[in-house]
Amino acid sequence: MFVKFVRASLIAAAVCVLPVLASDQSSALTDFTERLESLNAMETQFQQVTLDQSGEILQSLSGTLVVMRPGKMRWQTRPPYEQLVVSDGKVVWVYDMDLEQVTVRDLEMRLQETPALLLSGDVSGISDSYTVSREMVGEVVRFRLKPLDASQLFDSLEFDYAGDQVAYMRIYDAAGQITEIQFTDQQVNPMLDEVAFTFVIPDDVDVIDGRHGE
Repeated sequence: MFVKFVRASLIAAAVCVLPVLASDQSSALTDFTERLESLNAMETQFQQVTLDQSGEILQSLSGTLVVMRPGKMRWQTRPPYEQLVVSDGKVVWVYDMDLEQVTVRDLEMRLQETPALLLSGDVSGISDSYTVSREMVGEVVRFRLKPLDASQLFDSLEFDYAGDQVAYMRIYDAAGQITEIQFTDQQVNPMLDEVAFTFVIPDDVDVIDGRHGE
């Protein structure tokens, strides 16, 4: 009798909790998308650190990030790891200076490999691609996004907001590595020149064109 009572109690508790969880997820999704929608443009410095499973630093780099909705981005890292990623809202160019190589992809293909594009993209499809949860960490609001598609290159993403500004982004990959990006010296919704989101392929570089139909 006691076992049946406990089992019945657990089932009842689960039934009560499920609507609450669904409500919390819906609230987190709404909060996150509203924050992204309020960000029409951003220009910021960043520091990026990649850690292995034991917390050892594998790579540290810095650079600048400029984003503008919809889908425009310019991500540039400083030496010794020089790379430039430019999106005009339709096409993404990845220019590896050391390799003298440019990779070209359609925007929707590169979104999986360039999570920072979430800061400049169409937020209407987030619920189709991710589950979104939210928690308070001190005075920071942390959103965690879990891809619904298991083939994505990362296990989860985190966005930390200090007030209305995104302060950190973390990428957790399948190998257990963590890439943490800290944003500093932000300018929110500045006037930007569209030329920042155009890219002219330099002469004498290898071009890998992976666009549909190319």
